[in-house]
Parts: sequence; structure tokens; C-alpha cells
Amino acid sequence: FEEAKLYGLYDPDENNFNLEMWQQTDATEFKKIMKRINKINLSSTAESILVNTLFSNSFAPKNISEEEFVNIKVNWLINNNKEKLIENFLEKNQNFFNKKKLIQYLVDSNISSANLQDGCEKINFISKEIKDSYLEKFKIYCLIFNNKKSEAQLLLDLLRGQNQSSKFYDDKINFLLGVTEKTTNKINEKNLLNFYLSSITIDNFKYEPTKKTKPEI
Repeated sequence: FEEAKLYGLYDPDENNFNLEMWQQTDATEFKKIMKRINKINLSSTAESILVNTLFSNSFAPKNISEEEFVNIKVNWLINNNKEKLIENFLEKNQNFFNKKKLIQYLVDSNISSANLQDGCEKINFISKEIKDSYLEKFKIYCLIFNNKKSEAQLLLDLLRGQNQSSKFYDDKINFLLGVTEKTTNKINEKNLLNFYLSSITIDNFKYEPTKKTKPEI
């Protein structure tokens, strides 16, 4: 017997709920409810009720896996740009399905805000126990951004030792660290972090998106 994993933000007792509150709800009905909710603009009161209900620790509805249940929560957080709730969710839930997707959204949101100082400060709120290569790469850049190059070098060496870096990333970070004097002029669109590193290390950077360009780029 494997103990069911619960993923949420609140103790159900805080909101007069219990762990079994969704168990009598069929998966089909639950998905229909969420689909309808996702199509309307909720009032602040209605959204607060939804957050308390959806993110109180509880077992999944009938005929739905815990993996799918947590994925619905992850997608709601991303689709509604709930950065603070995302930070809290990452703090309180160490291992869950699509954790990488949630972390990448948070990092990309910080990059695209064009306020790297705020983004680098915010990323420090995430628990040190959370290990993800995308998050670690952003942390390394933030250390360089804040002129903490020796710390950045140490984290980079650890990342390389775990085979979590890449040829492109190494090239860009070595250039930003001052280890090398030249860097490739190739624009990397694999993810928003790579694209950002391309933009700040290429002189007279110019870019024209195409139909194949990822939306986040």
C-alpha cells in the first residue's frame, strides 16, 4: 500500500475542509467545472474561494490520478500568472509532476519582466532544497549580475560536474565571467534564458521572429 501524496498550500482545517472533500466528485465533473471556471473572469472573492478550495491539501477526485490532479493546479497557476502562489507552492511541495514546468515559468517570467534585479531577488525565496538545472542556471547568471563571480564559478563547476550544463551555456557564462574574451554570435532559442543570454552578449543584437518562434520568445 503506497501512501497517497498530497500537493497543496493549506491545511484543510484552515478553511473548514477535509482531506476527502474531492473524493466524491467524479473526474469528468471536476474537469468540466475547471473548464468552465477557466473561461470566465472571477471576482476577487470568487478567486479566493477557488484558491482555498483547489489548493487545500486533499485527495484527488474519483477516477483521476494524483499526477493529473496536481497538473490541473500547475496549469491554473501558470495560466493565471500567480507568481506568489507559485513561489509558495514550490516552497511547500518538493517533488511533484511538472515541477520543472512551474519553475521554468517563474524564471521566464522574471526574465521577461526586464527587471533582472527584482527577478534575481525573488528567485532566492525558493527553498535551497529545490534542485533544477534551469533554476540553477538562472541563479548563476544572477550571481554574475550581482558581481558575485566567484560564487557563480563555484555553482557552474557543480552544474558541470552533474552534466547539467551545455556547450552554449558554458560559452556564454565563461564570457560573462571574463574567463574568455569571445563568444558565439549564434542566437539560441531553445528557451527564454538562452535567448536572453544571446541578447546581452551579442553586439548590435537584432532578432526577427518567425512563425516557428516560441510564444515566450
